[in-house]
Amino acid sequence: TRLRKVNFYQCPQVTDDVLTQLGLASPNLVSISIEDCKAVTDVGLNGLLLPQRELVELELRAMSKAVTGTFFAHLRCPQSLRTVSLRESKCIHGDALKTMVTINSAIQHLSVECITMVDDDVVSAIAQTLGEHLMSLNISRACGIGSQSLRSLAEHCPNLQRLVVNTNNRLTGEGLSEVVSRCSITGLDLSCCFQLMSAHMHELYKLPERLSRLVHLHFSSHLPYRCLLSGVTLLTGLRELNVSGSSVTDDAVEEVCAALGNQLHDLKLSGCRELTDASCTSVARHCKKLVCLSMYILPNLTFSDLLPMFTDPKTAQLFQRLQFGGCGKLDASVISGMAASCHNLRVLDVAACVEVDDNVLHCLGDNCTQLAELDVKRCNKITDDGLLSVICGCPLRSLVASACRNLTDRSMIALAENCELLEEVYISGNTSITPAAVAYIEDMGHRRVTVKHKVPNAPADLLMAKNLDTGRYQRMS
Repeated sequence: TRLRKVNFYQCPQVTDDVLTQLGLASPNLVSISIEDCKAVTDVGLNGLLLPQRELVELELRAMSKAVTGTFFAHLRCPQSLRTVSLRESKCIHGDALKTMVTINSAIQHLSVECITMVDDDVVSAIAQTLGEHLMSLNISRACGIGSQSLRSLAEHCPNLQRLVVNTNNRLTGEGLSEVVSRCSITGLDLSCCFQLMSAHMHELYKLPERLSRLVHLHFSSHLPYRCLLSGVTLLTGLRELNVSGSSVTDDAVEEVCAALGNQLHDLKLSGCRELTDASCTSVARHCKKLVCLSMYILPNLTFSDLLPMFTDPKTAQLFQRLQFGGCGKLDASVISGMAASCHNLRVLDVAACVEVDDNVLHCLGDNCTQLAELDVKRCNKITDDGLLSVICGCPLRSLVASACRNLTDRSMIALAENCELLEEVYISGNTSITPAAVAYIEDMGHRRVTVKHKVPNAPADLLMAKNLDTGRYQRMS
């Protein structure tokens, strides 16, 4: 009865009977998270949720087709329930969602992402029922919604702060304008709303200065960038900007950075294949307050013009997240500059950056003592020696080292023994890492650790052992 939180992730042993017994034994749960547990159906969720009276957070993600939402009729926590996330639980019925919000009308944060049965009628019911309580709503990839949903939110939800409506081609600028002008919007995700972005760009000009975080704004390939600049550069409170799309040019980056660079804390540029290193010059010249910089899938850039940002102590100490995944030509001097000077770095993604080697990892281990998340996927120059420096010097929570062919059990055993906060490890494609090392990581984990290690062509009896002469782990023949 003292149990307050439960979290099940990809647990085939969690069945309807288990959840029913758990509900009877623990009626005072405050947080429930169940993700991708294929044996669970409406029956088990009904048994788990029926006794609950103090539930605050509920997450049901990637549930099976047997989960349709009938159990929501028995979820009765009107005074306590504040957060509900149903991401990718595609078969939950719209009527079940209406029932849930009717009974639990104090919900503040709701995500119904990728639920196919969400339409204008469902969103209107959510808006009318939750009203002023609703603060954030994620209705992305719900193809049945249009501007009627936005108008309902504008009419009934004055305290709505964050709205995610990406991947929707029925939205118009009129509905967007109403939401922004009548709600308390500070965060907006419009990525992949191509009709809105191409035909109704003039409505973006009406966005008020209080729209301080514009997240995942997607430039479609047919959209002239100047259509967007007129609106974005007016957002004097903007702190976070995410831009992707092949139509983005160096001129666009320069104009946005010149207008907003001094206030941006988080800048993301991805898949902008027209960009050259001139855009890096613009970022380095204007963006002096960046905490997070993400530049994904820009394979033709060397990023050498960013080096002054990483060698200047005033700007280098601000960085907490740097992500350059898929940027194969990232210059070695830039990587070394990041590792040597960004002492407050917490997240680093240099996946598929060919210049990443053991020297870089040694430098990270010595200088970036707060690093918690590292992605070195497909960095084939790294070995156990370099990774050991990071393992011993950084409080790693997440490591992505898939397709790093030189890694062996030696670094994995050290990972298990030194990283007490470890939560997830991705090491697929590494044929010199054995299932025994994976099991050791899982056994030693002081917290729940997710390990992904798939080697399709590896021998079934693959075994590694320590060479007593060299101290290295080698494959046994």
